[in-house]
Amino acid sequence: MNQKLIVGLDIGGTKIDAGILDTSGKILKKIRIYTEAHEGLDAVIQRIYAVIDTVTEGIKSSICGIGIGVPGQVDVKNGIVVFAPNMGWKNVEIRKLIQERYKLPVEIENDANCGALAEAKLGAGSGIDNLVWITVGTGVGGGIIIDGKLLQGANFAGGEIGHMIIEENGLVCGCGNRGCLEALAAGPAIIRQMRGKIATGTQTSVLRMIEGDLNKITVEVIAMAAKEGDNLSHKVLNRAGEYLGLGVVSLANILNPEAIILGGGVMEVAGHHLLKIIKDIVLKRALSQASKSLRIELAMLGNDAGLIGTSLLMKQFNGRYIL
Repeated sequence: MNQKLIVGLDIGGTKIDAGILDTSGKILKKIRIYTEAHEGLDAVIQRIYAVIDTVTEGIKSSICGIGIGVPGQVDVKNGIVVFAPNMGWKNVEIRKLIQERYKLPVEIENDANCGALAEAKLGAGSGIDNLVWITVGTGVGGGIIIDGKLLQGANFAGGEIGHMIIEENGLVCGCGNRGCLEALAAGPAIIRQMRGKIATGTQTSVLRMIEGDLNKITVEVIAMAAKEGDNLSHKVLNRAGEYLGLGVVSLANILNPEAIILGGGVMEVAGHHLLKIIKDIVLKRALSQASKSLRIELAMLGNDAGLIGTSLLMKQFNGRYIL
């Protein structure tokens, strides 16, 4: 095989997607494993090695580089995960670890920035120079494209949309702050709210769907119940949508993008419900000049956006990503 191929790793708090991609971003092979972050850093690193070995079996000579997307704050220049609260990682030199093992070029970036690159180049944002990508899953992340370039920030902390303060004295976030968008609207927050309401005796068809086992509650179950007309599920999703809407309003007012694109696991299963709430909030609360031509859409690339974006990390110019 003479084709140049890239290993992509989309590392999340719940799962790790590993893939083989060509230089255009097309996924040729994909494997998904669970992160099991609670087992600690060493166990996750060994899991990463194993999945790279598996996905590259038989084609190692064709691999020209490895792109990695990781949740949290990433020092792109030095290849260090500075802080990833959903992983329990601080100052992890992941690029060094991977390079030393595989002797290949390795690029690392925040996972949401990878998703933004992919959607801007190949997805819902294709042809748009100014957009915001928001991913809602285990956490809430984001990537910002301004004038066709990824906004990384002075210390590579740009685009941490999940840590906008939405509620001054709100719930404690994994970052240690209170009232972050992530703490209020990510998947675990939605599930926690549903469990809390059930614990107070609120009636819901979710109980029937999970056979009384609260550990079986997922956002997908809540979305299914809402679709069937369950009142509590509607309220729980509406609340998450309102928080997301407030975040989108701030982004629209500050950045005035052409499009705001939402993806991630939560949007995959509850996106149509949440999108309606978000659009209503934006209509009511955003500045008219910022919102009058704003497109608010679901992502086109689904859960593959982050993985596809990792292949685009190999296309850099002076350390900045140019679309």
